[in-house]
Amino acid sequence: MDTSMELDELKTAWRTLDRRLERQNALNLQRFVDGRLDKLRSRLRPLYWGQLAQMMTGVLLVLFAVGFWTRYREVTHLLLAGIILHVYGVLMIICGGVTLGLMSRIDYAAPVLAIQKQLATVRRLYIRSGTLVGLAWWLLWMPFMMVLLMVLFGADLYADAPSVIYSGSAVGILGLIATWWFHRWSRDPRRPRLARFVDDSMTGDSLREAQAHLDEIARFERE
Repeated sequence: MDTSMELDELKTAWRTLDRRLERQNALNLQRFVDGRLDKLRSRLRPLYWGQLAQMMTGVLLVLFAVGFWTRYREVTHLLLAGIILHVYGVLMIICGGVTLGLMSRIDYAAPVLAIQKQLATVRRLYIRSGTLVGLAWWLLWMPFMMVLLMVLFGADLYADAPSVIYSGSAVGILGLIATWWFHRWSRDPRRPRLARFVDDSMTGDSLREAQAHLDEIARFERE
């Protein structure tokens, strides 16, 4: 009888200890997850402010371009140069706004896998929009020079030196083609390290480090 009671008490004690260990492990996991999620949010702040700055720059560019092309609406090439910069400013605003919208929808209370998917969506959009905004400068730098020289010095580059416009535009087109070719070349399966380096450079530190914190959480949960 005594032996049976002792066994029952031992089983009860083990079950109690088991529950305490489970609660302690759950608390430890929650503390770890909360800490990593706090770091993840802090790592995304530079990206947030960067996109906000891009939008503000786009607004200023739109205001500047509108003032320019409305002033020179009678001069076709200056009108076109101003409208091109106007459109580019709108593109900057849209790309920054969409990225910020996706970032604001990240649910940090969701499971890690869901957060990883949401962050991957932000990353894809950021790379695509950044590529679009960046590569456009191969074609924008000549209209930008036309506008800048007219505003600062009253010099009409197209009227005074059209060969500069043609040669500069040709350089821009060649640069765009070369950049596209390099990107395709770097994606070759035989160059995985180069492809990873290009991806990392396009992703930026904020998203890369945020992803690293999520990976830590996932490993901790598996262990």
